[in-house]
Parts: sequence; C-alpha cells; structure tokens
Amino acid sequence: MAAPRDILSTFASTTPDVEYITPSSSTFEETRAIYAHPEIVPSGILRPANIPALASTVSFLAANKIEFTVRGGGHDLQGRSMKKDTVAVDLRLINHVRIDADTATAKVGGGTLAGDLIRTLEKEGFVTPVGSVSPVGYTGWAMYGGYGAYSSRFGLGVDHIVGARVVNATGEVVDADAELLKAIRGAGGAFGVLAEVTISIYKLAQILAGVVIFNSQDLDTVIRQYNQGYRVLTAAEGGLPAPLSLQQCTLNMPTPTFGVLFMWADEDHEAGKQWLERVSGLAPVVANTVKSRTPSAWQAEQDALVPKTTQGRLWSVNLRQITDEVAGVIAQYAKQLPADPHVIFDMHELRGDSPSAKPNADSVFVAREGHFAVEIVPLVEDAEKLEGALAWGQEFSNALKRTDPRNIVAATYVSFLTADEFDHDKVFGEHLGFLRRVKARVDPGNVFNNAISYL
Repeated sequence: MAAPRDILSTFASTTPDVEYITPSSSTFEETRAIYAHPEIVPSGILRPANIPALASTVSFLAANKIEFTVRGGGHDLQGRSMKKDTVAVDLRLINHVRIDADTATAKVGGGTLAGDLIRTLEKEGFVTPVGSVSPVGYTGWAMYGGYGAYSSRFGLGVDHIVGARVVNATGEVVDADAELLKAIRGAGGAFGVLAEVTISIYKLAQILAGVVIFNSQDLDTVIRQYNQGYRVLTAAEGGLPAPLSLQQCTLNMPTPTFGVLFMWADEDHEAGKQWLERVSGLAPVVANTVKSRTPSAWQAEQDALVPKTTQGRLWSVNLRQITDEVAGVIAQYAKQLPADPHVIFDMHELRGDSPSAKPNADSVFVAREGHFAVEIVPLVEDAEKLEGALAWGQEFSNALKRTDPRNIVAATYVSFLTADEFDHDKVFGEHLGFLRRVKARVDPGNVFNNAISYL
C-alpha cells in the first residue's frame, strides 16, 4: 500500500478544488499556524474550496481510514484543530455569508471567521452574537456554547444555530434532522463536519463600546471595589439592562492593569452613556475608549489587545458570583501576572436574565444558570517564560477551585477543557445517553474521533 502522503497527493491532484499542502511546501508554516500551539505540526493539510470538495475529502479520508482533524479558525486554546502527525482538514476557504433579510437569518460557511461574519452582516445593518476577536472560527465557537458580549441581550451562539448542513461519516452532505441539530447545539463536531450553519441575525448597526481602565496601583482594592459595586448594581431593582455587557479583565499594560470591556448593544446610546457613568463610578477610572461605533470596529479594537500568534493554554472555572472570597483570589494572582504582554485574565458572563439562561430542550448545552466563565490564559511571547506562566495559571485555577464549592457551577464550557479534564456527566448531564445514541447512529465507526466532545 502506498504511503498516506502519496495517497493524499494523488487524491488532491485528481480532485477539483482540493489543495494539499505538505510540510515541504513553501506555504505550509503560514497555513498550519494556529493560535496558541506552534509545537503542533500536522502531517499535511487538505484545503477544500467548497462544500462538494469537502464532502469528497471526508469520503476519501474515511474510506482510507486516515485520521484527521478539522480546522475552522484555529483559535482553540487547547490547539485541537491540529494534531501531531495527523492530516488537518482546513475549512477556511469555505467562508461564505448569505443573508436572508426576510427571515432574519444567514447561511454561514463552516470556515467563516467571526470578523468576516460581522463585517458582512453590518453591510446590511445586521449583527449576531460572536466572540470577542475576529480570527475565531464562527462555527466552532457557536456549536460548543458561544460566550460573548452579545449574550446578555440575544443569548449564546449555540442558541442561534437554526439549521446545519453536515458532511457525515460517509462523505454525504445532509441537512441535520431534529436529533442531529440538537446534538450539534452543544456537542458539535462529534457527528460530522459542519459545512454550513443557518443562524439568527438581528438589526443593529451601531453599538456603544470600548475599554474602561481603572486605577490599578492597588489591585487588591480596585478588584474588590469593582466587584462589590457590580453586585450592588445587579441586585438593585431592575438589575442590569439587557443591552449592557461588562467583561472584566487584567492585562499587562505593561504592568498588571484592571479594566472592563464595556458594550451597549442597542441603538439608544444616550441610555448606554448613563450606564457607562454608573460603571465608571464603581472604582477610580484613569481612561476609557468607549464610543459609538460599528460592531466590526469594536472587534478590531479588541483584536489589538490579543496577540495574533502565541503559545500557552487556558484554565477555566465557572462561578455563580464574584464573591469577596473570589475577588481576593483574583487580586492575589492578578498581582502575580507573569511579565509577558500576551498573558490574559478575563471572564465572560452568562447573566441570569439572558435568553440562554433557561432550559432548552433543543440543545445539549447545559450551563444555563447565570454564571461567570473565568478564563485564566497564561500565554507568552517568550518561550523561556512558558513554564513559569503555566505554573501560575495552574495555581490560579486551583485556588479558585478551593473557594466556596456552593459558588462553583458543575457544568463547564466544552471549548475550555482538555481531554483529561473532560467529565462527560458534568458537561452533558442528562443528555449524555441521547448523544451517544446519536453518535452510534450517524458515526458508528468514530470517524470524527478528534472532535472536542470526545464521544
């Protein structure tokens, strides 16, 4: 039997619209680069240019029992879109966005990046929930949960998938039936390659957004003070309005600096400015960049806070509240933030009044009570600092897990977990049996064994 590389070369040369990039190709390094794991080198990369070419690719790989991974954006902080010495199927050429204004939906190619999606939608005055930065692959982000600033008003990304075209284990392109669609909404790629998703979109042309930077000379005080004030705002009559999102973070700027990503997802910017004043009153502010802008302009500003390529990983804990105990732990480790411009600590919040913070029988995503998804992200520019940064991240994570267990949410965000952290009962709860039945029906040979859900 010919070596897999020879087989792949023959396949690509005889299959229209599929490019095969080998490690000896001049474009290999640029094409294979992923966000946080430069050490992962696939055996080769197949790049289908359209959905029929993707179907041919999956059919060929499955028939020849060649292991593969699937890459959308390549922004997964655990690096799972690539695997050492394994073929990678890169979807980034399948990047179309087709808007249907009458039904307020859009068809989105499986390799479409969040930035491309937002820029296309806003040309017609629409928006949809996306993550913070533009290089994230939309489909991978959405199908596993999809946290982000728009969730307080519109809900999580996972709840915006209203249809999907899937390349199954035999290489057929099928429209997801009700069972498969439910499984995709939370367990994603374990059942096939999502060639295209149909999503809900909303009319919204301008948002009020920017970064509020607090005086960080005394991180203990400012982090505690902000979170105490935040709890007061949320507990007041009426709570926080749905358009408002506040994502707190600590960055090296160049020393550890505490700030909040402020976003008001509504056209009434005067109301948003009133809330900006309230938020700015929670602790001493030294600067803010909040202004009226398009969703893509805000995404571009957040892109500037995040490196394009880096190295490291992520730890995460879901918490019901940022209590005084939790704020104390955050302050302790924020002061110890490793001295590298790439290190990030931040948190997303699924607010209790979000459309996604309630049971949904059509999804297997279970983290549906109000909570903060804490992200400890020890990323470094300098490889010599990696070991120390990872030790900081592990210690920080362990310290949060030692706080009041009643405040810790058992359910976790699939995309943040490594394989050894993955507890199926906690991640999928009562849906686990259903998911395994769907898996047995649509992928009995476990062709998609490298999907994040590990089913």
